[in-house]
Amino acid sequence: MKGNPAASDGVTRVRLGWEARLDQVTVAINVVVIGVGLVVLGALLDWSGWLTVPMIVIGVVFLLVALLRLQGWRSLVWPRTLTVGPEGISYESKKGGGFQLRWSELAAVGVHSDAEVDARFGLALVFFPKSAGLTGGSLIPLRQNGGLLARLPRRAGVVAAVRDGAPGDWQRFAPGPWDALAAAPGIAPQVIPQPDLARPVVVDIGRRLAGQGLTGGALAAFFGVVAFIAAFSGGTSPGMRAVFAVVGSPFLLLAVGILMSVPLLARRRYAVLDPYAFTWDDPGEDSFALPWQEISSVAIRSTVVKGSPWTWTSGRSLDHVVLHTGGQNRDLPLGDQRGAAGQIGAAVQQFAPQVWRGASTRTGRFEIK
Repeated sequence: MKGNPAASDGVTRVRLGWEARLDQVTVAINVVVIGVGLVVLGALLDWSGWLTVPMIVIGVVFLLVALLRLQGWRSLVWPRTLTVGPEGISYESKKGGGFQLRWSELAAVGVHSDAEVDARFGLALVFFPKSAGLTGGSLIPLRQNGGLLARLPRRAGVVAAVRDGAPGDWQRFAPGPWDALAAAPGIAPQVIPQPDLARPVVVDIGRRLAGQGLTGGALAAFFGVVAFIAAFSGGTSPGMRAVFAVVGSPFLLLAVGILMSVPLLARRRYAVLDPYAFTWDDPGEDSFALPWQEISSVAIRSTVVKGSPWTWTSGRSLDHVVLHTGGQNRDLPLGDQRGAAGQIGAAVQQFAPQVWRGASTRTGRFEIK
């Protein structure tokens, strides 16, 4: 069952999901598509053999390269695992989002799960260190109570793994505000801060962007195929055949490019805002989590495209979230998503009104970057 823990030698491992190097997965898919396309095209077209054999040979070479790359598939896709053992708690990530803490460094550990929050971010694992100077990799420092937060996917087994995996002399407290709470000997439960019950705001950025891209690819494929059918249908003059081919080729190339980019295009992207931090979760690029105390300002910038009323770009907006973090700006593109931009703006005002700098709109023109 998904998320069930596996225990061995006193170590419990809970599967939290999967990670992938989507750029390399996309390249591997592209190589396979090109190889299959060359082999099939070479086998089906009658070009008297002068180009057929070289085309098939080149296609086979592409497929062999893809096969060799897939031999190392574990470097492309790997599991995300939370490990609770006699020495401590760790979460390893090849993309820089892991942490590792020893029990001897901690005064208490709490787990808070919220079924009303998106399961990808529905579990808060909070560490209360003995030393105020302790840091834990990607963990978010909590200025309010000195804790360190890891926001993880909500999975069965995490609560039991933390409760049962704590050292034998640690105290286990009955579930309450915390689903599981364990503390070192001598730590009174009343001195351990309660979890902040304010639910995080999870904004799905990727779904609409993927839908817009795939819709554009389908339309491009449709127009390209129609143009080529018209070009090679019976009775078409050579001049019109050339015109239809010239018109249809860019559409087909655009459709093929989108097809080859599906793993990157269809990836799920989220903005997660809670009382502690602004988190950008993007499996295709660098994800990050910034505590509010490290952010000096957040603003929404929108560019509304004013074109001819009969063009598809007219009235579209290009929305961005701009974060200023003491010396540098992070520009997070949202595409044409006024609703998502509004959700993010409202969440910033809810959790960190002191950094909100408002939303602005300007008129611009459509650009492809």
